[in-house]
Amino acid sequence: MNVLMCTTVFTGSKYHRMTEPARAVVEADLGIDVEVRHGIATTMVQRPGEAELSVGSVDARGADVVVLQLPKTVAMLQVLRLLQAQGVAVVVEMDDLFSAVPYGHGGHDSLVRGGMAKLALACAREADLVTVSTPALLQEYAPRGRGVVVPNAIPRRIAALPPAYEREPETVTIGWTGAVSVHPYDLQVMESGLQQALERTRGQSRFLVLGQAGESRTHLRLADEPEVLPWVQDVDEYAALVGETFDIGIAPLRDDRFNACKSWLKVLEYAARGVYSVRSPSAEYERLGLGRRAKAPRDWATLLTAAVKDPDRRRELAEADRTAVLAGHLTEHTASRWADAWRQARENRTRSQRLSA
Repeated sequence: MNVLMCTTVFTGSKYHRMTEPARAVVEADLGIDVEVRHGIATTMVQRPGEAELSVGSVDARGADVVVLQLPKTVAMLQVLRLLQAQGVAVVVEMDDLFSAVPYGHGGHDSLVRGGMAKLALACAREADLVTVSTPALLQEYAPRGRGVVVPNAIPRRIAALPPAYEREPETVTIGWTGAVSVHPYDLQVMESGLQQALERTRGQSRFLVLGQAGESRTHLRLADEPEVLPWVQDVDEYAALVGETFDIGIAPLRDDRFNACKSWLKVLEYAARGVYSVRSPSAEYERLGLGRRAKAPRDWATLLTAAVKDPDRRRELAEADRTAVLAGHLTEHTASRWADAWRQARENRTRSQRLSA
């Protein structure tokens, strides 16, 4: 079977939901040839009486299954229909709930107000199969057996890098990865918890943002501006840097519909790199079972303080989390699930054609 995976420009989603799954499936020798490309080749036409161009034809490059990542435009809905008319099975891959992107998020205007979230849902509803990263997303995009959950996983080469817990730092680095522009309300759930921990461990700890700090000092009620490392676009380089820089990682999430659908990726990355983590009790973080749960500001303060002051315990827990990743959360563990999903999509398209014949 031939599968064509059509990616977006979003580096993280492309890496974890397209290029690395494709690599894992090919390396597992599951009888599937996979091609990964940015977008898909189309020919645009202007039909009589229509002011706007529309998709006249699409090139599936001989694929039996085409995977469309995060389709959210009228043109992509047209592409999906044209592919199916050719007998090609279409999988829609979704890893965020666009309709719940919060106000203040950088993508809110285009996704929610601009109608892209509705178009994404329309694409999912017409696909032969939908793949998602969480059970909550499955209920939103593909209820009643129309989709499959394939959880995020980490390539072995990342988890095999020297783990953070092997270091013995003089100053313990507490770190957060991300940009405030796409996490407008998440850091605030810690309230003063991080600042309390920094005060209790003064001279022993520091706080670092890998990404864009924005208004993080205000959101976290910090006495000082955090140190900042610029965002690294290459995901392998980013993952390596997390383990080389962080001793403790934080993963705060506000309890809202958007975050309830988000995957466990941030805590999984911390664990894979041997970084001790403290995280919010989101459904996916709880399901993953890695990291230490913080429900209230005092929990953040207590857990972070203890992790700084007790390096042996910090290393013990970080090592246990990394061992769990190596045992069950690598891309090689999810390869067959991706392959099964694509085969199911092919079967669904064949069945649909028979019913409509």
